[in-house]
Parts: sequence; structure tokens; C-alpha cells
Amino acid sequence: MDMKPGLHLRMSQQLVMTPRLQMALKILQVSTMELEQFLKQELLQNPLLERVDEDEEAEVETETSDESQEEGKSEADGGEAPAEKSEPVDEPAKTEEADAAGEDLDWDDYLDDVYAHAYGQNLEREEDDRLERVPVAVATFEDQLKHQLHVECDEDGLIGIAEYIIDELGRSGYVRDTVEGIASALHAPLSAVQRALKIVQSLDPAGIAARDIRECLLLQLERKGMSDSVAARVITTCFEELKACKYDQIRRKLGVTVDELRSAIAEISKLDPRPRMDPAGGDPGYITPDLIVEEVDGEYVVYLSDQDVPRVRINPTYRRILRSGGDSEEKEFIAKKLKAARWIVQSIENRRRTMVRVMESISRAQAGFFEKGISAMKPLTLQQIADDVSMHESTISRVTRGKYVQTPRGTFELKYFFSSGIRTSDGSEVASKAVQDAMRGIMSREDKKRPLSDQKIAEELKRMGLRISRRAVAKYRDQMGILRAGLRKEI
Repeated sequence: MDMKPGLHLRMSQQLVMTPRLQMALKILQVSTMELEQFLKQELLQNPLLERVDEDEEAEVETETSDESQEEGKSEADGGEAPAEKSEPVDEPAKTEEADAAGEDLDWDDYLDDVYAHAYGQNLEREEDDRLERVPVAVATFEDQLKHQLHVECDEDGLIGIAEYIIDELGRSGYVRDTVEGIASALHAPLSAVQRALKIVQSLDPAGIAARDIRECLLLQLERKGMSDSVAARVITTCFEELKACKYDQIRRKLGVTVDELRSAIAEISKLDPRPRMDPAGGDPGYITPDLIVEEVDGEYVVYLSDQDVPRVRINPTYRRILRSGGDSEEKEFIAKKLKAARWIVQSIENRRRTMVRVMESISRAQAGFFEKGISAMKPLTLQQIADDVSMHESTISRVTRGKYVQTPRGTFELKYFFSSGIRTSDGSEVASKAVQDAMRGIMSREDKKRPLSDQKIAEELKRMGLRISRRAVAKYRDQMGILRAGLRKEI
């Protein structure tokens, strides 16, 4: 084989993502709150981007309205409104050569507030009530236990062992090591570790520092003064039968009546198998909708919920600098920043138009959901929406990922409206979410003493016109977090 170096010509095709395309994709896929932070950062870094103050917004919109009424308005006087440009992402509106020619740029296209021409309904900006919440330092669960410990115990030797046990608690509040293992790790007497463990188990919440779920439940009953109750006997002697809901075997084994066992099971159901309680104060995970769907005169109207996003335009001060015969290095810097500012302005505007178009398409496809609820949802794929709005499927995926819409039926992630389909007896299809909703209704009406098996549920669905197998019922039931029939049984 010849291994000597040489020169060869070869033609190939490659997908190259230009900086402008990367910017458009980044802005398209972020949520409204992330876009707000992104723009605030860009306003600090790019001097050509200017934030439009609330006092200026009315003036900007008035000027824009007056300009649109002038007769004989040529393209050089302002050109086409940004909202009329073609989609970003799939096909950039202008070439890189035009971006580089800063002196020939029609500045009027970008000096006005970009939101004044945006697609969709303009919202009145009210006083911002979404003030940033400053995180407050909150004592951890372990800190709270140690505070109780120092109040309850005054033996220094035991406090050190007890603090070690607290630090080693698992996520559910159980001790992850044996007493012997703790004694070996601390080189402490076994009796001292056992005493320290008892002290920790006496702290709040009840059931903390148990070694298994059975001990956890018994500790909680002991705290209630029910150590000798039927509930405690059930946990102590019939725990395996309890997990399998074999109530007849438990009743015969303990020699108790149905009412006594029913009362004991009810008491056990009040206990917490995961006693660890992390303090409140962390991020509760608020959801801010990116889109809003409202019913107006019998029709569903879609508009963006981005009134808190900074409204930006290109600073007109730099027009004179760029067109003057100033320092070439200075003009090069301004031209570079101008290009980035134009990309941001165009990408934001097209993001707004794209999101509204996609949500309008979804609302048309899932009109039954908005009218009747989950039971009327239809199967829907990304490709169907992509075909409807003439975009690529990957663009639809970016638009719907991590974004939420507020509707008359609640707030949902856009991905929620996409679902696979189940064929009905008449040949049509319904969404799998509608099938799950039907299953939930069937199980809510079942006899709790004799809950329906997956096969029985499948037969009920078939009578409703939904052809679905037992295995599919089991899969959907697991997805909904519902136990199998044997574990749903009540006395």
C-alpha cells in the first residue's frame, strides 16, 4: 500500500451553521424567562442595542403609525416592516454580505422598537409585579435535627455519635448503615451507638432514623401511644401479607374482626413511610407561561406572554459615527456590533412570529381539547404541525421544548399536546392521553373490594369503542402511577 504524502482534490457537502443561524436557534429554543436574562446580558455587552423605556414606548408606536400613513413611502425610507420578513432558522432573510455593509444599512428598519411591528397581539405593559425573589438562607433538615439534639441531649460523647448518624441519613430519612458499622467507623462502643440512635429516633418527625420501613412505621405508632394496637400487630407479624393486600389471611392469623382490621389499615395508611421533611424555602419551580390562549367571541386567540422581556432597538447614535469618515478601527468595531445587534433583533421578532404560528396550528389541531377536555384529544405529531406551518420538524421541536401555554383548561407544556394514537372501532383514532383519561374514569367507578384487572379494563375500553390490549392497559396504568388490581383492593 502506497503511504507517501500527496495533494488530492475532493468535493463534498457539509452542513455549516453560521453565527447568525446559531443565534437564531439559540433565541428560538429558550423560554421567555431565559430570553429575558439573555437580552439583559446582551444590553450590557453590545452598545448598539438600546432598551426602550416604558415612557418612550407610546412615542415610538405613534411615530411608527404616522410613518405607515405617509404616501409614496419607498423602500429606502423604511422598507418593509420586520414582521413581513420570511422565517429565520429555515431561511435567513438577508445575506452575510449585506450584514457586513454597515454603511449601506437601512437603519430605519431597526431603530424603532422591534415589538411595535411584531406578529400577534400587543399587550399593555403594566407595572412589573414579577420582582426577583431573593433566596433566603434556610436551615437544612440535618441542621434542624441537630438543633433538637442539642436541646434533648447533654452528653458530649453521645452528641458526636448522634450527629454522625444524622449526617448519614438517606433521602427518605433512614439510617443507611448498621449499628455495628457505625460503631466500627467511629471506634465507639456498640452500646453508645445504640443509645445515640434511640435519641435520634426520638426527634421530630416521628419515624426518623429507622433502619427499615417496618421499624419506621412502628416508631410512628409508638409516638402515638399505639404500640399494643392491632395496627402495630399487623406490621409486626403480618407485614408481608399487608404488602400483598391479603386481608383474609391477616384476619385469620390475628383473630380480629373485619371492622378491627379495617380500622387498623386506616391507621397504618396515615403513617409516612418517608419521614424526612426537607424545609421549605428552596425554589418551588414556578412556571411562567410563554404563550396564552384565550377564547374571544367563540374563537381561540393566541398571543405571547412576553411583556416582561426587555424591548430593544438599535441605538441611532452610532448611525452618524458609522457614516462619518472616522477611525476605521472604530467603524469596524461598530459594524461588528451592528451585525450582532441586527441578528438579535431579527431573531427575537421571528421567534415571536414562529411561536404564535406553531401554537395557532396546535390549537386548530386540538380544538376538541379546548372545547371538551382530554377525552377529545387527537393524535398529533411534530411532523403534522411542521407541514401545517411549512417549517422543518426540528424547528417545531425547538419551539415546543420547555415552553408552556396558559389555556382556559390550565397551563400545559407544549409537548403535552403531542400524543400517539389508538384506533377506535369505527376506524378513527384518539390520543393515548384520551385513553388514559378513560381508564382513570373506569377505575374511579370500580368496586374497591374487587378492583378490575387489566384484562377487565381492556374489555371495558373495547365496549367504549377503544381497541387496546391488556399489555397496553398495563403500560398506561404504570405511566399514570396506578397500582395493579391486587394492590388497589380495600377491605
